Amino acid sequence: VANGEWHDGTRALLKYGYHNLEEKVIRMSSVLLPNSNSEMERVLRDFPVASKSKVAVVPNAVDDFTQISEADTLPPEFERFRGSVLCVAGIGHRKNQLRVVRALSGVKIPLVLVGQPSPNALGYFKQIQREAGPNVHFAGRISDDDVRHHYRAAKVHVLASWMETTGLSSLEAGVAGCNLVITDKGDTREYFGDMAFYCDPGSEVSIREAVLKAYTAPVCTALQDRIRSKFNWRKTAEATMDAYLQIL
Repeated sequence: VANGEWHDGTRALLKYGYHNLEEKVIRMSSVLLPNSNSEMERVLRDFPVASKSKVAVVPNAVDDFTQISEADTLPPEFERFRGSVLCVAGIGHRKNQLRVVRALSGVKIPLVLVGQPSPNALGYFKQIQREAGPNVHFAGRISDDDVRHHYRAAKVHVLASWMETTGLSSLEAGVAGCNLVITDKGDTREYFGDMAFYCDPGSEVSIREAVLKAYTAPVCTALQDRIRSKFNWRKTAEATMDAYLQIL
């Protein structure tokens, strides 16, 4: 309603309900492509009918833009963010930026928020702006190149969401050399194992402790190697193709 999305899909949603539409899609599907085994476990728990479909886990993937020489200097306007804490995500309740701002209040480390609020999160965004201290910088919506400059400048990327199937920006930040602070809700452990710092999104103390630990830790090169080898587009394409071959 807040987004003004009035179309046939909206009417179907209001008439049948979200859960019923999800179940209908599952019944119509010959093969399901979850992003992880733990995601598929949730689907099976909520929709037992899914057990009748074939399943092929297709991991999320990101570009390895670190082929750009690390010797390249950052544009001057990004140098001031060297060693920052970064959060790249649409601003809203699920991504939990307000608690991150509160958790890092008084910490003398730049916190950069990249992203903009959706129409139904404008009040939430204004609350963040009211509570943000001098260490918080709002980048808004910026180009992909500028996002990559922020990844290269940052020491830590934080995504303290209430739920993430993966967190694509975490994958991007990890391959760029950031240490990761991520939610413990969802499927993140299947992607990042013990190579990230986990926090409870409901606890500002937990978020703060995880960020400070990640900030003082050396860069996890093993995480970069894991993302490059397991979560690249070739792997994703091959897994998707294999799923199609199962049903052709």
